[in-house]
Amino acid sequence: MLNTNAGYMDEEAFQSLFETYKNRVYGYVLAISHSDYAAEELTQEIFIKLWLCRDILIHVDNLEGYIFAVARNKTLNHLRKATNDAQMLQELQSFMKPLPNNNTDDKILSAENEKLLREAVTMLSPQRRLVYDLSRGQGLNHEQIANHLKLSRNTVKNHLVEALRFIREYLGQRGAVTILLILFIVC
Repeated sequence: MLNTNAGYMDEEAFQSLFETYKNRVYGYVLAISHSDYAAEELTQEIFIKLWLCRDILIHVDNLEGYIFAVARNKTLNHLRKATNDAQMLQELQSFMKPLPNNNTDDKILSAENEKLLREAVTMLSPQRRLVYDLSRGQGLNHEQIANHLKLSRNTVKNHLVEALRFIREYLGQRGAVTILLILFIVC
């Protein structure tokens, strides 16, 4: 099964490993994530990681345990990241909502926050800005954006994650997130 002359698992051996574990890994990830889409994406990422690290697989005593540990860690990291992205999206959406009263200071603050968000979006690369606008401005999901731009869903997801990360950092550097938290405490 292993090509010991090369010091790593050869392509044929890896294909056998993939066929043996792909459905079980998918089911495991699905049970944790409760998302068919996430299970598909993460299963692919898990096997890509295993392929890239195939040189150490020949030294692993409990290969099945190793594979499922990688699957568990990838899935939990994905869920943590998704939670953070959802919280950031909620914060950004709160930013954009007009404040309930007509206080002039609140209107100015809201306008400044909207301006900061627009500035952050304009600083994104053209491709990331387009993906962000299609997602947040037009409400398209990853698959719709991927089809529209002729990109993979994973590329769309990566652009969106990086766009949100940049926006979060940009707003954080300018105190906008702090302003938002103060508004929640005061209001």
